[in-house]
Amino acid sequence: MLRTPDLSGRALDERYELRALIGEGAFGRVYRGYDRRLARPVAVKVIKPWWAEDSAWVERFQREAQLLARVSDPGIVQIYDIGHAEEGPYYVAELIDGESLAERLGRGALTPAEALAVAEQLCDALASAHAQRIVHCDVKPANVLLTTDGKVKVGDFGVARLAEGTSQALSATVAGTPRYMSPEQARGRATGPATDVYSAGVVLYEMLAGKPPFEHGSAVEVGLRHVQDEPPRLAADVPFALRDVVERALAKSPVDRYSDGAAMAAALRTARPSKEPLKASEIDVAHRGEQVDGVLESGIQGTTVLLVEPTTIDRARAPTVIAPDRATRVMRAGSGSGSQPPSGRRAGAGRPRFAALLAALLALGGGVLAVVLLAEAAAGTSVPDLRGLPRGGVDARARRLHVRPEFSTRHSSRQTGIAIAQSPAPGSHVAKGSAVHVVLSSGPPPVTVPGVVGQSAAHAESLLASTGLRYAATVAAAPGSKPGTVTHQSPKSAARAPRGSTVALTVAAAPRWRALTTFSGVDDGESVPFRILGSKWKVTYRMTYEGSCSLLVFCFGPSANVDDLDEGSSFGSFELSEGETETHTYQSGPGLYRMVVSGGHDSARWSMTVDDYY
Repeated sequence: MLRTPDLSGRALDERYELRALIGEGAFGRVYRGYDRRLARPVAVKVIKPWWAEDSAWVERFQREAQLLARVSDPGIVQIYDIGHAEEGPYYVAELIDGESLAERLGRGALTPAEALAVAEQLCDALASAHAQRIVHCDVKPANVLLTTDGKVKVGDFGVARLAEGTSQALSATVAGTPRYMSPEQARGRATGPATDVYSAGVVLYEMLAGKPPFEHGSAVEVGLRHVQDEPPRLAADVPFALRDVVERALAKSPVDRYSDGAAMAAALRTARPSKEPLKASEIDVAHRGEQVDGVLESGIQGTTVLLVEPTTIDRARAPTVIAPDRATRVMRAGSGSGSQPPSGRRAGAGRPRFAALLAALLALGGGVLAVVLLAEAAAGTSVPDLRGLPRGGVDARARRLHVRPEFSTRHSSRQTGIAIAQSPAPGSHVAKGSAVHVVLSSGPPPVTVPGVVGQSAAHAESLLASTGLRYAATVAAAPGSKPGTVTHQSPKSAARAPRGSTVALTVAAAPRWRALTTFSGVDDGESVPFRILGSKWKVTYRMTYEGSCSLLVFCFGPSANVDDLDEGSSFGSFELSEGETETHTYQSGPGLYRMVVSGGHDSARWSMTVDDYY
C-alpha cells in the first residue's frame, strides 16, 4: 500500500514551516503552517508523492490553486501562493480558525435557524464561484468551514471544473463524494451550477435531519439512490418554507432545481421566519363573508390538516381537503388581515355544523369506497407503469397492485437493473395475479478493452475514456521502464468489459536508490550473493580495527571481490581501509552478483550496504 510521508517539521523553500498535519484529500495533505517571511499562520497543501511523478496530476493540482485564486470572496478560502519544493508541488492558503461543518454535525443536528444561516452563507459563496463559471463539484460538510465568529468558508476545490458542460466521464473518474453527489454526477454526465445546488441541498437536509438523506450501502448503491429514490421527509417541526427550499434543491433533474447558488441563496432569504407561528389554541376560522370559504387549521404536534368549509351550507358542494404542503396558512380572526367575522356571528360558531358535515362526509365516503372496492375486485386490476424502477421497486409496486413480475434483461443505455420495457402495457386491465413481463437493463453493451501497456498514463487515461472506461492507477517500481508509463493492466488488452467499468493500471515510478541488502563481519567474511534489478548499483562500507595498529604494529585490512555469477567471472575488487564511509558505484545493469570479503588482520570489523537503482 502506498503511504504518504508526514512532512511535519519541515520548511518548504525555507519559507513555509509545516507544523502539524490537519487534513488529507485525494490529491494531497494539508498542514497547519507558518509563513516566515510575512510572519503569519497559513494552511499548506502538499501534493502526494506518487501524484508528483505524474505530470498530468501535477497540472491538475496547479489548476486547483489557479481556480481558487480566480475567486475573491470572503466566503471562499483564499489562496496566497503556489510553489514546487523538493517535497513536491504545494499551495499556501488562508488558515481558518474554527471547525468543519462535519465536525459540528458530529454533535447533532442544527436548529432550523442555524441551518438556514449556514446554508445561506454557503450558497452566497457558491454564487461567487458560479459567477466565475466555476463549479465546486464536491460540496460536503467536510469542505464547509465554520469560523469562531460564525462565518462560513468554503474550501477544497480539488475536483472543481469550469462550468461549460464538462462531462465527468471524459475524466475517466466520477469526481465527488457519493453521499452528497448529484444524480448527474452519479451518472457521469455534464455538471453545472445546479450540481452544486443539489449538494448544498443535501448539506442543508443533513443539518436539519442530523444525517444525509442517503447514507447506507456501497458508493454505487448510494449514488443509485440519489438517481432513483426520493429522500425521507424532514421532521414536521422544520418550517414549510425551508422544506420547500430543500425539496427544490434536491430535484432529480438540474432544470427543476435553483439555477445556481445565487438563486438558492435568494430563496433561503425569503424562507426566514417573519413572525412566530400561531399556537394551536390561537387558530380559528377566518371568515371573509357569507358566501366565501373559510379555512380551519389544526397544528397540534406538528401535524397540519386544512379543510375548506363553506360558511353558508350549500348541499351541492362537499367540503374540500387541501394538501398541507399546498395550503396557505390562515391568519387568526381580527389579526389585521382584513378578515373579520360577520356582524352578529361569533368566530368559530360554525364548528358544530362543520363537525356534523365532516362526519356525514366520512360515512358517505365509506360507502363510496366499498362500492369502488367491489367494482375493482370484479374488474381485476390495472397494470402499473413499472418502467424506470429498479428491480426492488418493480417488485414492490407490482405487489401493491396484485400482479406478478417476470424478468428478463437486455443491453441498453439505461443503468443496470432499471426496468426499460414491460408487457402488457401500463394501464392494461388484467386479472389479479397475472404475470407482467419486465425487461431490466443490463447496462450498455460491453466494450473491447484497448491495450495501453507501454503508453504514458495520460495517453492511457484519454484512450480508456474515449472507449467509455474508467481507470485506477497504482504507481510502482518498474526497473527498465520509463517513468510514467503503464507497465500492467487488468483486464488485459482485447478483453470485453462493461462500459463504465474500471481498468486497473500499474504505472512505472521514477527510479531511485533502494536498499537491497546489508551484511557485516570480522576479518574474512562469507560470500554474499544478491540480484540487481536496475541499471546501476552501489556498495557502501565502513571498516574499523578492534586491535592496536601503530607504527610498530602494521595491520592488514581485508579486501572485497565482486563476482558476476551470470558471466562466471570476476567483476571488480577494492581494498577495505579504515576511515570514513566509502562508496563504490557500478554501472553493471541487471544480474546476479556476489561479494566476497577475504584477508584482513588484527580483528578488522567491517559492514556493507548494497543499494539498487530502479
